[in-house]
Amino acid sequence: MVRKILNSAMLDVCWIACVLGGARGQPGTAVVAAGAVIGVHLWWSGVNHRAGELRLLLSVTLVGFCMDSVNLWMGVFSLIDAPRFPYLCPLWLVALWAAFGTSLHASLSWLAGRYGLAALLGAVVGPLSYLGGAKLGAVTLPPNRTFSIAALAVGWAVVMPLLVWLAHGRKRNPVSDVGCRG
Repeated sequence: MVRKILNSAMLDVCWIACVLGGARGQPGTAVVAAGAVIGVHLWWSGVNHRAGELRLLLSVTLVGFCMDSVNLWMGVFSLIDAPRFPYLCPLWLVALWAAFGTSLHASLSWLAGRYGLAALLGAVVGPLSYLGGAKLGAVTLPPNRTFSIAALAVGWAVVMPLLVWLAHGRKRNPVSDVGCRG
């Protein structure tokens, strides 16, 4: 239980570091923060589970990269700075997605097998994260925020159960909190 709480706290700090790094044009801050969260998570997961955890983190990162790249392309949100590739998910968001992947076997492990609840949680909390990012200056939302909030809610309602399935649904092993024992 302590590791789950620590994972949640580390992710909160990482979210702030990633978003502020994005707002200030310092993606290295996000990479360092996410690297620390991932490093601690992999250390906690133990030698026997590290390869599986790395595969999960890569999968989550790829899903997040695709989702936010589509959101950028659709105008759901835009980036503050003028990036070289304006429709590709920026490094600070990629780092945040990678760190978020650590929660699936830790602070969010209780979602295992609860896909409806995962969809509801994603639909509510996902858009709030982007609203927070806009308030901190990392992204901007278009004047029609209703479109953005609805698109984010739908996207997260689809992606969150997918991520829970990637973490828990594909394996027959009853252990759902890899890396969070003790």
